[in-house]
Amino acid sequence: MRPRLHLPELEVGAPLDGHPIERVGRARALVYFGRGCFQVVPDRPVVCTSVDVLARVERNHRCGTDVKIYQQGRPDQCEESLFDELRALFGLSERQADGHFVDYTALLRDGAFNASVEDPLYQRLGRDLADLSDDERAVLWQQLRRHWGRVLGHETVVTIEKVGSDVGSLTEGIGYLTDQELGADVLEYQPGQQCVLQSRVAYYDPPRVDGPNVRGVQRLGGNITDLAMNQAGAYCELIRLRPEMIRSGSIIPIPAGVSLACAALAEPTACLLDCFEKTTHELGQDDCGSILRKGVLPGGATCVIGSGSMALMAAKVALMTDGVIDIGGAREVAVVVRSEDKARLVRQVVSDDRVVPIVCDGSSDLLAAVRARYGDRYAATFGRPFRGFDDVILAAGMSETLAAAHRLIGPTNARIMAFAGTRGPCELESGVWHYHNAGVLGTSGCNTKMIEIALGLFARGSLDVSVLAGRRYTFDDLAAPGGVEAFFNDKHLRPFLAYNA
Repeated sequence: MRPRLHLPELEVGAPLDGHPIERVGRARALVYFGRGCFQVVPDRPVVCTSVDVLARVERNHRCGTDVKIYQQGRPDQCEESLFDELRALFGLSERQADGHFVDYTALLRDGAFNASVEDPLYQRLGRDLADLSDDERAVLWQQLRRHWGRVLGHETVVTIEKVGSDVGSLTEGIGYLTDQELGADVLEYQPGQQCVLQSRVAYYDPPRVDGPNVRGVQRLGGNITDLAMNQAGAYCELIRLRPEMIRSGSIIPIPAGVSLACAALAEPTACLLDCFEKTTHELGQDDCGSILRKGVLPGGATCVIGSGSMALMAAKVALMTDGVIDIGGAREVAVVVRSEDKARLVRQVVSDDRVVPIVCDGSSDLLAAVRARYGDRYAATFGRPFRGFDDVILAAGMSETLAAAHRLIGPTNARIMAFAGTRGPCELESGVWHYHNAGVLGTSGCNTKMIEIALGLFARGSLDVSVLAGRRYTFDDLAAPGGVEAFFNDKHLRPFLAYNA
C-alpha cells in the first residue's frame, strides 16, 4: 500500500492542539535529521494559535550540547519525540528499536533500506516505501522535511510578534510557577517586547522554606517538556511559544539597558551561575556552627580548566563583584589552556591582570606544569608556597580532567565545580575529600531563577558576557556548501545564527 502522509491542516481558523490557528507563516530553519545531518529548510511552517506567542528570533548561540548532537546524535528526548511524530505522520503504530535513527533518515531521504536492521517500525516503513519512484520519493522527502525533524537551539533572544487572543486565560502556573495563579505581570506580553527563553520546562519540588518570591527546587531526569528537544527551538527565523512555555514563566522579558549580545547568552550564563550558587565554602564558626558562603572562596585562588567561552565566563564570574549576588571575589584566577594561542585569547577576552593563563599541552603532568608556571606567582600574591587551589572549575568535558582536578586542590576547604558535561569512568583518590574537607559539585543546565539572576547581573553592569560572542552566521551562510559543517566545527568562542538583515 502506498504511504500517505497525515499532514496537519495549517490554515487560519483550523484547530491545532485543540485551539484555532490565528496566524500561519513560513520561515527558514536549521533542522536536525540525525547524527551529522542538519539541513536548512527554507519554508518551515510556523503557526500561532489562540494560546501561543509567536516571536522572531534575533540571534541564537550554538551550545556545546548542539555540537555533541551534531557529532553523536541525541537518542533520548529529541529522537524519541521524533519517532512519535513520524508514527503520527504515517498513521502507524509499530514501535522503534533504539540506535537506528540515522537509518530512518537514509531510508526516508535516499531510499536506502538496510534489511539487517531489526526494528518493527523501520521494517514497516521499508515495505511501504519500497515501490516509490525517485520522483515520488523526492516529493515525500520535501513534505517530510517541512513538517518533521527537530529545530534545536536554545541560547536565544527573541522579539514578540503576536500574542494569541486567549493567552490571558492561561492562569494556572506549572513548573517554575507551580501553584501560582498567573496574572498580568506574567501574561501581558506585547508585540515588540524582547525576551530570552528558558527551554527546559521542568518539574519543581515545593520549596522547604517560606518567604516572598521563594520558588521550588528544579527536578532533574524528566521534564514537562523541552522547547529545543520536544517542540521547536530557535534555529529558525520564527518560533512558536506554546502554553507550557507561557504557564511556566519561561518567556522572560529583558531588563532595560541590557544589550541583545548579553541577553542571548543569559541561558549559558545561568548554567554557570547555577554551579557557583550550589558551591559553598566555610568562612568561619559561630554559635550556630559553620558560616557558609556560596561561590568561590573570597580572596582565594581559583583555577579554571578550559579555554572555551564557558571557561572564560567562569573566570569573569569568579572575579565578579556584585552588590546583590555575592558569589565571586577571588583574588586571582589561573586558567589552564593547551597552547600559547589560547593563552593570548584568555588575556584578550578577560582583560584582567588578576587572570593568569597557564599553558599545559596535555602531554605533561598537569600538577607539575601548574607548580612550575604558577608557583612563584602564587607565592608573591598570597605570601605562602603553592599547595593547591581553593576552587577548581572544570570547563573541559573529559572525565580524565575531573580526576586531574583532584590533584590541583588545596589541603583545606577546597571545592571542585564539575560544570562541563562528562561521561565515562575516571580514577581518583577518594581520600582527598575526607582528609581535605573538600567538596565536588556537578550541575546540569540551569533553573529559571538563574536566568533571572543573570539578567539582573547584566542590568547592573556587574557582568559583561558580550565579548564571548563568536562569529555571526546567517541562513545564507549555512545554506552555502560546507556551511553547516563550518557552523558546528567553529571553535572560536560562541558562534551564533542571526537574521540575514
